[in-house]
Formats: sequence, structure tokens, C-alpha cells
Amino acid sequence: MSIIYFLTGFFAFEEFVLKFLPVSDAIYSYSRFLGEILIYVAFGKLVIHKLYKGIPFVKTPIDFPIIGFYLVVLLSAVVNRSPLMGSLYNIRPLARYIVLFYLIVNSSLPERRIATLLRIILGIGIAQIAVGILQGFGGSTLYDFFLPRAPDLNVAGFTKEFRLLEVGREIGSIYGTLGDTVIYGLFMILVLVIYLSRIRRLEYLNLLGAAVLFFFIARSYSRAATFSALLAGGAWYYFHYGWKKTLQLAGVTVLVFGLLLAITNPFNLEYINPRKARVGLVGNVTGVFSGSYVRVAQKQRLGALIGNVPTVLVNKPLLGYGADQNRAIERLNMSQRSFLLKVLSKEGFKDVYWVAMLCFYGLLGLGFFALIFYKLFRYAFSLYRRTVSPSSSEDRTVPVSHLARRSAIIMLCLVAVTVFLLFFNRALEFRGYGFYFWLCAGLMFASDRALPRYRPLRITL
Repeated sequence: MSIIYFLTGFFAFEEFVLKFLPVSDAIYSYSRFLGEILIYVAFGKLVIHKLYKGIPFVKTPIDFPIIGFYLVVLLSAVVNRSPLMGSLYNIRPLARYIVLFYLIVNSSLPERRIATLLRIILGIGIAQIAVGILQGFGGSTLYDFFLPRAPDLNVAGFTKEFRLLEVGREIGSIYGTLGDTVIYGLFMILVLVIYLSRIRRLEYLNLLGAAVLFFFIARSYSRAATFSALLAGGAWYYFHYGWKKTLQLAGVTVLVFGLLLAITNPFNLEYINPRKARVGLVGNVTGVFSGSYVRVAQKQRLGALIGNVPTVLVNKPLLGYGADQNRAIERLNMSQRSFLLKVLSKEGFKDVYWVAMLCFYGLLGLGFFALIFYKLFRYAFSLYRRTVSPSSSEDRTVPVSHLARRSAIIMLCLVAVTVFLLFFNRALEFRGYGFYFWLCAGLMFASDRALPRYRPLRITL
């Protein structure tokens, strides 16, 4: 369990801590594998212990779609003859946190440890706000102090790249210690959701705390994170106050946003890249509705939806173009019937992650991948209903705690947000989001004492 505590606190500061290691760039780059190695080691120890003692593993509703997804990944790689190293490198960022999920679920965590892990994330959020304040008002020297180290390690044709170092940052943005403005915004969404899960009544101090978190999410200048923060707040409000009041709140939000659009008049303005000129927080968000931004998006995320999707469906609908990213891109560009709006490159290919799943693993892989989120949401909703109406519980002999209710609310909001986010970036592959997403998913199942078990296996030497 100490490994989980360590990793929960470590991953948010990993890039900042590792940059000070007095080692070569190659050793520094390999040191970034330390966290996931610890996850595999801890999981391996858990499996050996359970098999030796004959302790049954926990059964979760997402076991089947996860197994199905990885079987499709393997089948797609074999059928498309994808290079082994490239295929492993491509699926690795997602696989490492699935292992974390099963580590958490099967660790029999008491409630106090679950609560402690959630408090650690909140504490990290406070620290990120403090660093963000320093970056916003401390000048360029202090800002550069937190920049990540530029590695030069190349694995299977892929090189780790930090967006801040490659293309710069949005003027006025902050990134905490996460090494990237987007990842900072995503992590702060997690903090916002966990903070909201503690709120029982809308009081001024609670609203102030949520407003502060939303402001720092917006200061990441990630539009996807900003809209996702609104979505997270709306989802939390719905599960607490019902759809009627949520519709009223949504109507007020749309009205306010419409006024902002009318004031900034983005449809008659050219889109301004925040990396090239200073753009206010409001202008950064409303700018996506300008005509010029839509034209740019057609060659980027919007282009992936209207170009990549029909190309895959016509040429390789069931298993896609294979598990290796570079090979998949080559085959997409060489498709017999193509609807692509530009020649694809590895840069930005995964920005629309749902489309990337379709390109790699076809409709079968995408279907199992989507089923994981559906099962997560359905279980979280069922657990939440049991906490609100205990009489509806299938097993009334097992009490459902307040912490289980918090965990269910967290996952309901996070699933809604993540499904939205995956149209804009590969959030689940980022350490600053993927680790904590699957950690919270594991904590939700760990908080429910009514989960069934598989038949126990006992292996002795």
C-alpha cells in the first residue's frame, strides 16, 4: 500500500523532480519508467500472494470489456502484421493504469485509506495552485524553473516530446509541475471533481472554492479542460438536484455564454493563436466559435472526424490498421478509398482518441473500449442509487458507506468528462490524468463491500 501512497503523490511532481537527477539524458528518460515498474511489481506481489493463500480475486463489471479490448488489440496486431515494439509502445500508456486499477480493487483497502488517497489528491491540487501563482506572478525566471527537462531517448521510433519545449506555451498560461499546460488543466479537473464530491450544500465558501479551481483550470488555457470543468460541475449538479434545476442552470449558462459571444463577436474576428499573442481567458474560450478557427480545425481534430472515420469504415472497418501507430498512419495515407483532408503525421494523430482507437483497432476495438466506460458509468450510477435509496439495494445486508457515495459521484463525473475529453486529446495516456482516473475507479470498487468474487485458486510449490 505504501507504493500506492508514494505514486499518488509522486506522479503529479514527476517531471519536476526527475529533471534534477545528476544523470545523462538517457538515464533520465529511462527513469520515467520507474513509476509504472513499481505498479507492475506491486501487482505481481499481490497476484502471487493471492494465489499462494487461495484468496479470490474481485469480480468487476468491466472485466469482460477489458479482456475483450485487449484480445482485439492482439488480433489487430497479428492480422495487420504490426511491428511488435511499436504495438507494445502504443498500448503501454493505457495498459499500465489498467494494472493499477486491478491492484487497487484487489487490495482490500479500509475506508480510512481510501479517504487518505482522496485527501492526497486534494493536497496536490492545493500545491499546484501555489505553483501556478508563482508561475503567474514570479516572472520568466521562476516560470522557467519548473520547465521539464528535454530528453532525447528514442524507443521504437518514438521520442518523448514536451509540448512546452517543442511549440511553446499560451501567453499567460500556467502548468504547475505537470510539465504541460494541458495535463495541468486535466489534473485540476480531477481535483475539482473530488472537491465537489465533498460538498453537501451550496454555500458561499463551497462556491468560492469551486470558482478558484475553475479559474486555475482556465489559466491552463486548455479549452477542452475549461469546457470539461463546466461539464463536471453540471454533472455534479444534476446528481444532487435533478434534471429540472440542471436545465435551469444550463439555460442561464448558455445565456451568459451567448452574451460573451455577442460582446467578443468571434464570428467576425480572425482566430488568434494564444501562443503568438496575448488572449484573455474569455477570448481563448469564445475564439473556438470563430469561422477562422473552424477552418483550422478542419485540418486537425474536426478533420479527423470527417476524414479518418469514413476512411477506416470503408477500408478496414472491423480491426483497423493495426496496433503500431507509425504503420497505421502509413496505411491510412495509402488507403485505396480515402477521405483524408491532409497527409497524416504522428503529430496530433491521437488528439481525437476515439478516432485513434477506430484507426488502430477498428469497430471491434472501439466497441469494447466504449463498453468499458459504459460499464463504469452504469456501476457508478447503481452504487450512487444504493447510497441514496438503501431500500433499492440488491443486498441489504451489506451497508453502503458515505465514502462509497463520494466515490460513485466522483466516477460519474469523471466518466462523463473523460468521454468528452477523448474527442480532444489522449487524456487517459497522460500520467497526470490517466493514473488518477483509474485510481479513482479502483477506489470506487474498493469502497463497495458487496462486490462478488471469482472462485478462489490456490497454487503451491
